[in-house]
Amino acid sequence: MNSLDRTPVHIITGFLGAGKTTFLNHFIKEHLPGRIMVIENECGDTNIDGGLVINGVEEVIELSAGCLCCSLADGLLDVLEEAAKRRDQYDRLVIETTGIADPSSILQVFLEDPRVEQVFELAQVICLADARLLEEWLEEAEEALRQLALADVILVNKTDTVSPVYIPKIKSLVENINPHASVFTGAQGIFPVAEIMKTSTTRPRSIENAYSHDHHDHEHGTNSHRITTFTLTFQHPLDLDHLSLDLNRIVKLYRHQVYRVKGIIEIPRYPNRVVLQSARSAFIATDGAPWQEGEIREGKLVFIGRELKRKVFEKMFNRHIVEMNE
Repeated sequence: MNSLDRTPVHIITGFLGAGKTTFLNHFIKEHLPGRIMVIENECGDTNIDGGLVINGVEEVIELSAGCLCCSLADGLLDVLEEAAKRRDQYDRLVIETTGIADPSSILQVFLEDPRVEQVFELAQVICLADARLLEEWLEEAEEALRQLALADVILVNKTDTVSPVYIPKIKSLVENINPHASVFTGAQGIFPVAEIMKTSTTRPRSIENAYSHDHHDHEHGTNSHRITTFTLTFQHPLDLDHLSLDLNRIVKLYRHQVYRVKGIIEIPRYPNRVVLQSARSAFIATDGAPWQEGEIREGKLVFIGRELKRKVFEKMFNRHIVEMNE
C-alpha cells in the first residue's frame, strides 16, 4: 500500500477554549489553494457554528448529539465511508475533536481498521493547550492529560495572556508529560504549519527518528500530575506472537493508566524494524525500515501514563526476549 495514494488526516484536539478552531483557520489558510474537508465533532445537541471555519474548505461535516470519540465508532466510520467516496473533491481531511474528548478512539480507528487504512493515512495528532489555563485543566480533567499524551505535536497557545517568565514553565510541563512530542509556543492560533507537518503518527521513519534519542525518564510521581514516562530498551529480538498476549493484558488491565506506547522492536529472522504502538484498547504492529547490515538492532518502546511501574512492564516484555545463537 502506497502512502502517497492515501489521503492525509490531521486530528486537532485540545481542551475547552484552547484555540482549536482559530488554529484550524490558520492551518487552512496555509494550505490554500489546497482543498480540505473538515469533520467537526461536538458533544451536545447544538452543532458547531460552521461560520467559525473560513472559506477554502471543501466541506464541513458537523457531528452532533453524541460524541464520536467517546462512543468510538459508528458515527465516525459512517462519515469516513462517505468521505472516501468523494476523495477526488479534497486533498486533506481534518478532524477537530470536542474539547472534552479523549481522542484515542479516533486514533484507534485510523490505526486498526483496514478499511480506513486503505484510504486514509493518519498524518498527526495536534494538541492545542491554553498557556493560561493548562495547569488548572490538568488538575481537574483526566482528558486534558490524555490529549497531551497522545499528541505528536503540542501547541502552547495564548502565550500573549501570560507573563513571558511563565512560558518556559508551561513548556517544561508539557514536555514532562509527553517528552517525545514536538512543542511549539504561539499566540492567537498562529504556529509554523510547515514545521508541524514534518511530524507523523504512523510513518515508520518519523517514529524511528523521534524515538532514536535518549530521554530522561520521569517515574514515581516526579511531577504534580503523577505522569510516568519511561523507555524500555531491548538488545535482543522479541517474540511478537507470544508478546501479543501480554499486549492484550496491558490494554485491558492498565487501560486507565497507559495513555500511549510507541516505538520500534526487532523480531527474529525478520529484515525490517517493527513499529509498535498502542491506541486505546489495542496494540498495532506495522512494518518499519529495514535493518542495515552491521547495524545495532536495538529496540525502544516509550511508555506514557499515570503512575506506571516500570519494573512491571520491564518484566512483562523481558519474558519474550529471544536469544539468537546465530
